[in-house]
Amino acid sequence: MARRIGTRILLGLLTVVAVLLLTFVLQYVMPGDPARSIAGPKASPEVLERIREQLRLNDPLLSQLGHYLAGAARGDLGTSYAKDAPVVPLILDRLPATAALAAVALIVELVVGAAWGAWEALRPKRSWLLATLHVGLLSVPAFSLGFALLLLFAYKVPLFPIDGGTGVTKIVLPGVTLGILGAPYYANVVRDSMRSSLASPYVRTAVSKGLGRRRIVFRHVARNSVSPVITLLGMDVAIFFSNVVFVEKIFAWPGVGLLQTEAFANLDRPLLTGTVVVVAVIVVLSNLAADVVRMFIDPRIKTEAQ
Repeated sequence: MARRIGTRILLGLLTVVAVLLLTFVLQYVMPGDPARSIAGPKASPEVLERIREQLRLNDPLLSQLGHYLAGAARGDLGTSYAKDAPVVPLILDRLPATAALAAVALIVELVVGAAWGAWEALRPKRSWLLATLHVGLLSVPAFSLGFALLLLFAYKVPLFPIDGGTGVTKIVLPGVTLGILGAPYYANVVRDSMRSSLASPYVRTAVSKGLGRRRIVFRHVARNSVSPVITLLGMDVAIFFSNVVFVEKIFAWPGVGLLQTEAFANLDRPLLTGTVVVVAVIVVLSNLAADVVRMFIDPRIKTEAQ
């Protein structure tokens, strides 16, 4: 198990470094002049050149990359061009809002997805209505569902506020948007895992012993369906952060996604790179945590690790 965890940590570090390198290179070749974005459209060529020299924008790519990697190794992700503040504190200030949104979304998709998948697994035939809804939710982009919920439950029927910010009432719509979109994935995993468990020899043995239906489902079937759900949770973090950018922008939720959108609009390379790197670290840690939890709750994983 220790060897398996060590391998996961090494692969995670390599993933973060690869994401950092790719993001840095893409921003270097991306059109746009950060100096012009900072100084404004009427800035003189002398002012623009002075800004480029101060920000090392005239240095070769390898020189800029080496300087950035040296700072990142010390925990310094640079200084934001637009906000004139260190990147790390700016991101850490937004992380609690994104974490709260992630928690609400995960609760929604786990509850809805698990109930949905269990209901389908315990029925002999799949409901055509749920199958249609399943395909529909998988096809809907996050921003489309977000705008629809905002229009329906904030403008047409004013149940929730529309002014953005944090709060219990303000987190409902963005949390439901992210959670509902993730529910079909969990429904698929729970349904397939439960059906596989229902057809296994140990369930037939439990039935032959006269155990009740509820006890068989909760003690044997549901327990063996937890492991793939935990795996999906770790993988779901990456999907979550790809959608959170749009959802936070739509609902003006002050998290990392909104900060990333602002950095992209302002050509704020250090801040944009910093958000991508921090998200990559969170994704790697989430997958590592999911693997560790699976090792402790599923004896079959321990056997594979030996």
